[in-house]
Amino acid sequence: MSDNTLHVRTMPVQQSNRLPYAVAIAIFLLLPWLPINGFYLFLAQTFFYTAIAVTGLNLLLGLSGQMSIGQAGFYALGAYGSALTSLKLGWPVPLSITFGVLIAAIGGGLVGVFALRTRGLYLAMTTLAVGYILDIVGQRWISLTGGAMGLSGVPSLDLGFPKMSATVFFYVSGASLIVVQLLADFINQSRLGRNLRAIRESEVFAASVGVEVSLWKAAIFAFAAALAGLGGAFFAHQSGYVGSDAFSVRLSIAFLIATVVGGLGTKTGPLLGTLILLAIVEVIAGIDKYGLLIYGSILLIVLLAFPKGAAGVIDSLAQRFKSGASLADATGDGSKPEQGGAGTGTPVGATASGLASANSKAEALPIQQSGNTSLSVQNISKSYSGLKAVDQVTVEVKPNTIHGLIGPNGAGKSTIINMIAGIYRADEGSIHLGDIDLSTLDIAKRANLGLARTFQNLQLIEGVSVLDNVLLGIAHKHSYSHDFVTWLSGGELEGDERKEAFAILEFFGLAQFAERLPTQLPYGHRKLIELARAIAQRPKMLLLDEPIAGMNTQEAKAIAQVITKLRSHGITILLVEHNMEFVMSVCDTISVLNFGKLIACGTPAEIQNNPEVIEAYLGTGAKK
Repeated sequence: MSDNTLHVRTMPVQQSNRLPYAVAIAIFLLLPWLPINGFYLFLAQTFFYTAIAVTGLNLLLGLSGQMSIGQAGFYALGAYGSALTSLKLGWPVPLSITFGVLIAAIGGGLVGVFALRTRGLYLAMTTLAVGYILDIVGQRWISLTGGAMGLSGVPSLDLGFPKMSATVFFYVSGASLIVVQLLADFINQSRLGRNLRAIRESEVFAASVGVEVSLWKAAIFAFAAALAGLGGAFFAHQSGYVGSDAFSVRLSIAFLIATVVGGLGTKTGPLLGTLILLAIVEVIAGIDKYGLLIYGSILLIVLLAFPKGAAGVIDSLAQRFKSGASLADATGDGSKPEQGGAGTGTPVGATASGLASANSKAEALPIQQSGNTSLSVQNISKSYSGLKAVDQVTVEVKPNTIHGLIGPNGAGKSTIINMIAGIYRADEGSIHLGDIDLSTLDIAKRANLGLARTFQNLQLIEGVSVLDNVLLGIAHKHSYSHDFVTWLSGGELEGDERKEAFAILEFFGLAQFAERLPTQLPYGHRKLIELARAIAQRPKMLLLDEPIAGMNTQEAKAIAQVITKLRSHGITILLVEHNMEFVMSVCDTISVLNFGKLIACGTPAEIQNNPEVIEAYLGTGAKK
C-alpha cells in the first residue's frame, strides 16, 4: 500500500437494523395459527416471559457490572403482587400485572440504594440474601401467600376472550418481550448504555464524566427488578398457581446461567440464553435433584471456554466469514494487505508524526471556552493514618494558562489532583473553580460544572468504539424520549453529538479510527482518546495526570502541541508530569511539591534555577 494513498474520512453513521424485528414479528403473528401442538405454544409463552426477566439481568450485570443473585425474589414480588390483587381484590389482570411490576421495581430500587457501597462479591452476597429473605417470607407469611400450599385459581390473561386465553396470553407476553427488546436495544446503543458501561469499568471514572453513579445504579436495579417482576406476573397468570417453591435461589441461578450462556451485555444474549436454559430444563427434567450441580457445571464451562457466550461465538464466526470475504474482495487474490508498523500491529498511518501533523488543524476543534476561569486551591491538607500526604498547599491556576504541578515521587501531586477532582475530600482548606466552592461537591457535580480530567492509569470503555468513548464526554442535547423516538423511526441516534465527537477526533488525528475499539490501537493513541473524551466535556478546567506517561519522544511532542492549542481555545490546564523537558516546554507557571509541602512556584526559568527545587530532585549535595 502506497504512503500516498488518499484516506477520505467520513463520519460513521449509526444505523439500526430493523430486519430482525420484522422477521420476529411476522413469525410471532403467524405462530398461534399454525397447526402445532398446544405444548409448543405453552413453551413459547414460557420463553417470552423468561426472556423478559433474563433481559433485565443482562442489562444489570452485562452493561453496568452489578451482580445480582436475587432476581428470583423480584420475580416472586411480581408474581405475588399480580396474583393477590387479581385473585383477592378482583382487579383486572392488566392492572394487577402493572401493580406487580411496580412492587418489584420499588423493591429493586431499594436494594440498589442500600447496596450502593457494595460491589463485586459483596454485592452478589447482598442480593443473594435479599432473594433468600423474600423466599422465606413467601413460605412463612401463610395468611397472605398461602405458604407451601400457595395461591390457586389465579385468573388467566384472556382480555375477555376465555376461549382464546392461550392465544391472547401468547400475543400479550410476546408483544411485551418485543417492547422490552426494543428498549434494551436502545439502551445498548444510546448514551444510557455508555453510562452503564462506564460504571462497569470504574465508578470513579463514570463520575468524572458527569454520571451520577448512585442514581444510575439505583435506576438500573429498579429496571432489572421491574422486568423480573413482569416475568413473574406472566408466570402467575399462565400457571394459575403461585407457590413459594417456585422462587428459590435455584431460579436466580437459572437466570444467571441464561445471561452468561447467552452472552453478557450482548443484544441477542438474553434470547439465546433463554432458549438454551429451557432446553437444559427439559433435558434434566428426569434428574432434577442434580439440577444445581448441572447448572454450576454449565456455568463454569461457559466462563472458561466461551466467556462471551453463545452470542459471542456466533458473532466471532460471522466476523471470520466477513473478514474472509472482505480480504478476498480487497486483494483480488486472497493475499494479505500491507500492515502499518512492521510486526507491531499498529494500524496503517497510525504514527506519532501523523498525529502531530493532524493536530495542526486546531480550527477543527468545536470547543471554545471564554478562558476566564481560574482554579484556587487554598491551604488544603490530607492525612492518611496520621501521615500528612499534603500539608497546607496553596495553588493558584490563572485563567487561560497551563500550570504544572511537579515534585519527586510521593510528593503529593496525584493526591492534590484527586482532591480537586473530588475523589478525596480535603481535611482542611478550600477549592474554588472561579467563584464556585467545590469543597463539598461530589465528583459528578464538579465534572458537570466544567472540571474534566485524564487519569494516571488509562480509563476507557474498551468494549465500545473510539467514537463512543468520546461521545461519553459530550453533554446530552436531547431528552431520552426524543432519542428513543428518533431511533425507533430509523433516524440517526445522537446525530449532533456524533458530529461533534467526530470533529474532536479529527482535531486529534484519530478520525480514521472512529469505529475501531481502543484495544486495537497503540498505547499513545489510547492516551489521546482519553484526552479527546475529556475535551468533549467542554471543560473550563482540565486536569491532566501524567499525560505522557509511557509515551515515546514523538508522541510526547504531539501531546505538547495538542495541549498548547487547547490553551488557545480558552481551556485552562493543570497538569502533573515527571518529564521535566515536557513540563518546561508547555507550562506558563509551575508549582513544586516535596514531602507534601509547596516549596516553590514560578515560571519555568525561575523553577529551573531554584535551589530548593534542585535540592529536592538531586539531593543535599546539589546546593554545593
